[in-house]
Amino acid sequence: MQAQISFYDLNYETTKPIPDNIIKFPVEKVSENLEIKSSDKPKPQAADSVKTLEEIEKIKKYFLDRKEYRNYCLFIIGITTGYRISDLLSLKFSDIFEDYETWKREIDIIEQKTKKRRVMPICENMKTAINLYIKNKGGFLLSEYIFKSQKGKNAPIDKSSARKIFNNMAIDLNLPYHCSTHFLRKTFAYWFLQIHKNDMSALATLQDILNHSSEKMTLKYCGIEKEKKETMLKSLSELW
Repeated sequence: MQAQISFYDLNYETTKPIPDNIIKFPVEKVSENLEIKSSDKPKPQAADSVKTLEEIEKIKKYFLDRKEYRNYCLFIIGITTGYRISDLLSLKFSDIFEDYETWKREIDIIEQKTKKRRVMPICENMKTAINLYIKNKGGFLLSEYIFKSQKGKNAPIDKSSARKIFNNMAIDLNLPYHCSTHFLRKTFAYWFLQIHKNDMSALATLQDILNHSSEKMTLKYCGIEKEKKETMLKSLSELW
C-alpha cells in the first residue's frame, strides 16, 4: 500500500508552504491489536549469594594469588558491610581513618539509593584487608578513593569494571553463581541469617539493615526462601 503524506496532513506547523508531494514513502498497515510491552525485554540475571565458606575462601585466595589487593579489599568490605556497590565505590580512606594512624570505629555514610544513614562497624577482617592493600600500593591519602581506578587521577573504578572483575573471577573459579556486583550484598545477607539463625530477631534486624519493606522480601533477596523451597520439594520427591 502506497500513501502520500504531507506536513499539512500531519498538522505540522511551518512558516513556509511546503508542497504536498515532498514526502513519499510506503506505509504498512499495523494491526490494532499489536502491543509492544517493555516486559518483553530480557531482564538482567539476578545475582546470587555465595553459599559455602569453602567458596568464599576460594575467592579470597583467587585475588590474593593474583596480587589483586584492591579487588580483594572490595570483596572483603562488600561481604562484611552489605553496602551497595555504588556506596562501596564512593568510599574514601577518610571514611575509615581519623588520620594517618587512627582507625575510625565505624563507617558512617548516607546511602546513595535510599538517602538514609547507614553505619557499619570497621571490624578486624576489614582492617587486615585494608592494611594489606595499603602496604602493597605504597601508602594512601585520606582524600583518596579506596577502590581507585588505575586510569586518571583520583577516581574510583566504575560499576561496569567491578562487574567485569567479579564475572571473570566466577568464570575462572567455575563457581555455580551469577556474580554480578550485587552478589557482595546478597552474600552478606545470606550469611548474616546463617550465623544468627537461632535468633528470632535476626530477620527483622537484617530487614532494617537492608532497608527492605518486608521480611519476605529479605528472605527472597538473600536466597533463603528459594533454598528452603528447593529443600522441601526435594524431600517430597524422595517419598516415591
